[in-house]
Amino acid sequence: MTGDTNLSVDKSSQPAPPVLRVVLRTMAHDGAGGHAATPLLSEAERQRAARFAFERDRWSYTAAHSLLRAMLAEYHGLPPLAWQFRHNSHGRPEVDPALAPAAAPRFNISHTHGMAACALTAGPVPEGVEIGVDAECLNRSQASRSLANRFFSSREARWLDSQPPSRVDSEFLRLWTLKEAVAKAAGLGFGLDFQAFHCTIDPLSVCFDAPDWGPSDAWELNNWFVEPCHWVSLAVRRPPGTRLKIHLQHLSSADFPSPA
Repeated sequence: MTGDTNLSVDKSSQPAPPVLRVVLRTMAHDGAGGHAATPLLSEAERQRAARFAFERDRWSYTAAHSLLRAMLAEYHGLPPLAWQFRHNSHGRPEVDPALAPAAAPRFNISHTHGMAACALTAGPVPEGVEIGVDAECLNRSQASRSLANRFFSSREARWLDSQPPSRVDSEFLRLWTLKEAVAKAAGLGFGLDFQAFHCTIDPLSVCFDAPDWGPSDAWELNNWFVEPCHWVSLAVRRPPGTRLKIHLQHLSSADFPSPA
């Protein structure tokens, strides 16, 4: 006869789940900074910034790329202007692997009317990690329902139709930033069929029609309303079981980064 055997497991000896650190910074143009300085931009980036017809667009482009270079220097060591980038086949910028051959930091930037945003991995990067960020301004003119019918899945469009009329434009942009952040994390942007995946607000989640982009639990979504008029969303794809730690910081144009 074999008696019952009681097994006890010392949970303190279990390995802690891996932690992925992501820093997200937004910068709002409060009018105090005037025309954005360009000391952190490469020559090609300065030329690109100069081609914008409107100062607000020059500012947001310059702020986003300056944030990126300043954050890379802060968290990954090389001076701001030492960082070089390449683009994938869909145009998403990535750190040149020659600068960081093992587990290059992942980043994504977004710029819109009055705001720039940059998300960056701040520590070791497990294989399969990707991040996407999107920011949008409520003050931009939009045809929320027609755009939803064109780009949202049927369940997302039904959800938007259920919102009070006074909330439709804001909730459209909230969901839009989530979808665009996911598409950017996937590395495809508008190359990803926006009707082939579905984001929900409560709870924040994403589900894909096809298995290519991993199960829902491989993704974590977050979004924030930044007063007075911006939605910002972050999408992170990471190995299931990885704990995500986000450091969020909102800056004003008075905090514009300067060269190290």
